[in-house]
Amino acid sequence: MINPIDGVIGFFNPVAGVRRAQARQALGVVRAYEAARQRPTDDGWVSGSGGPNSEVGGGLVLMRNRARQLVRDNPYAKRMIDILAAHEIGAGIVSQANTGDSVVDDAQQAAWRAWAETTQCDADGRTNIYGLQCQIDVARHESGEVLVRLRKRSRADAKRLGLTVPLQLQVIEADYLDHTKNGPVEGGGYIVQGVEFNKRGQRVAYWIFKEHPGETYQHAIGNNISPMRIDAGEIIHVFKKQRPGQVRGVTTLHPVMMALRDLQDYHGALLMKAKVEACFSAFVRGSGGNPLTGEVKQGSSSLAKQETLQPGSIFYVDDAEDVEFANPTNSDAHILLSQTYLRSIAVGGGVTHDQLTGDLTGANYSSLRAGKIDFRRLVEQWQWSGFIPQFCEPVWRAFVQTGELAGLWEAAPIVAEHTPPGHEMIDPTKDTTALLQNVRAGFKSWPQAVREMGANPKTQASEIAAANKLFDDGGLVLDIDPRKVSRAGLTQARPDGTVLPPTNVED
Repeated sequence: MINPIDGVIGFFNPVAGVRRAQARQALGVVRAYEAARQRPTDDGWVSGSGGPNSEVGGGLVLMRNRARQLVRDNPYAKRMIDILAAHEIGAGIVSQANTGDSVVDDAQQAAWRAWAETTQCDADGRTNIYGLQCQIDVARHESGEVLVRLRKRSRADAKRLGLTVPLQLQVIEADYLDHTKNGPVEGGGYIVQGVEFNKRGQRVAYWIFKEHPGETYQHAIGNNISPMRIDAGEIIHVFKKQRPGQVRGVTTLHPVMMALRDLQDYHGALLMKAKVEACFSAFVRGSGGNPLTGEVKQGSSSLAKQETLQPGSIFYVDDAEDVEFANPTNSDAHILLSQTYLRSIAVGGGVTHDQLTGDLTGANYSSLRAGKIDFRRLVEQWQWSGFIPQFCEPVWRAFVQTGELAGLWEAAPIVAEHTPPGHEMIDPTKDTTALLQNVRAGFKSWPQAVREMGANPKTQASEIAAANKLFDDGGLVLDIDPRKVSRAGLTQARPDGTVLPPTNVED
């Protein structure tokens, strides 16, 4: 229904009428969403419409530095980062060649074990691929992002270093990437916070300092302030992309940083309050000097002012006649406030309350399992959509290509299976029974069940076959061998060693 006033205005001035109609329609949309209403209490609510890189770039360094300080000094911040890395990486994400050619697979896997599972892969020579994975994941959560440079070595260097494959990985902190480097480049490309793109929006280079800009000493001779341009093919950039078009990463602590700081300050104030209350004191009134003789009693405030609190302190107050003991107040409200803060921090950090605090009070199998379901979903989401495609796959691709150029194997498809660590069972008896029933019912395959346990199906099958052969060669019949012993512990083998079929399907 048209407003009569709008109709009159539209008759004499159609342009003004259209504007009024558009404004009225926009007002209706605003009123349709409660979150779009402007209330007097929302005057301090600043909600800008900046792009992802403008918002990140403005606080990139400050948030990163604050996050590192919290991880150094705040136990909850450190615990959160450690828990996330322990579940996302654990003992390591295992890679297995899967080209379809057993000869090539065996050659690649043997070289991978010699290169990745030793210190050969580390440019610093300190750890193996699994240690690098943990270091990278911790740095990603703490600093928001981390860089890994693929350092291809010459044949002479590879021989000198004893490298199976002439390739090493160098982990670089995000500080090396020059966030002040922005603007257009020749050919229609552009640079955003140290990352160079071509005119099609593809990453082509990174502008990286020769040394950490925060170090107080310099190793190299010359100007290390200016960044050097490194081809994007040599750099692996690991970060969580939260908005389309985002170029740099943000620390995992960003939504809980202020809460962690406030809680730390609050606990400091509580500690100071407890120290003051521990200074049990008495106030002696009526200790002033004799007005006739002018004598001043020992301890009178006329001698000196008491400016500090110590246990057992006695304060003298003139012109009174009684003794009053200090009676500190006590309140349990701080417990509720601390728990509320900790729950908020756990939710914002993506961990459970018991993981953050180590407090299992009132926990049982059902509550622990319910809490871990969402947490495990988040862990798997980052593993399969972030860490594996951003780090594991590029490293495997570089490893295979470098080995191929070195003549270690013939050209073959670059395919591998990546197996993250399995989740610990909350109740092994219940969880194992449920997993077995799913496999027997066909809801899961045996390889799927093995991967859930954090093992590679091919490796698992090979180890089982080797173990069975070892038992058979030694003439051993163990209770754990399902080929010869049923679940009830009854033998299923004839004296000559041939296996009898089980008499009971359930066994």
